[in-house]
Amino acid sequence: MSGKSKIGALLVGLAGVGVALFLQEGVKNRLSTENAELRNQLSQVTFLQDSNQALSELLLATIQSGQSNQQELLRLRGQGVRLRQLERENGQLKAQTDQLQRQIAERQRQQESAAAVKTPPATSPPATPPTETDLGPLELANGVATRFDLGGGTNCVVTPAALADGTIMTRLSLVLNNADGTTTELGQGRITAAPGQHGSLSVGDRMIGLAVTVKSQ
Repeated sequence: MSGKSKIGALLVGLAGVGVALFLQEGVKNRLSTENAELRNQLSQVTFLQDSNQALSELLLATIQSGQSNQQELLRLRGQGVRLRQLERENGQLKAQTDQLQRQIAERQRQQESAAAVKTPPATSPPATPPTETDLGPLELANGVATRFDLGGGTNCVVTPAALADGTIMTRLSLVLNNADGTTTELGQGRITAAPGQHGSLSVGDRMIGLAVTVKSQ
């Protein structure tokens, strides 16, 4: 083979290599572009997946919240129905209570009217004047009890006591003698007067009059 033929063959070979390299570079650039586009699409798909997941969770939360609100609404409606029922029952009970109170008040008025008709007006019994007994002037020992018979088993016990101011305080006790030998006190009282001054005192059912002086020691 001549030299020119070898050079021509070499040039053809180099040209082929260059074309191959050029084609390989084009393929490499195209693959890089396609890879970039695929990555971009993958990123968009991932974003869409995340968005869909967030929307799904939001929708689920909304549905659950709506169910909860619906249950609460149903519960409140039930309570409202029960409340209206209780109000009606309270109104009925109040009406019954008012009616019973009116009946009680009417019966009480009827009873008072009946009592006013049946019960005669109370009258005070006529006052009985006490039996009067005048023992007259008495000269008695100071501090010594003296018994006076008033009749019918009744005795009046008189006990004088001279006071520092010169007056005499006389204690009177009305005593009833019983059949068994015992005595019953019917009443007692005191009167203070000057020596010899006449006075009267109601003791039990008797009015006792007397004028007391004290014996000189």
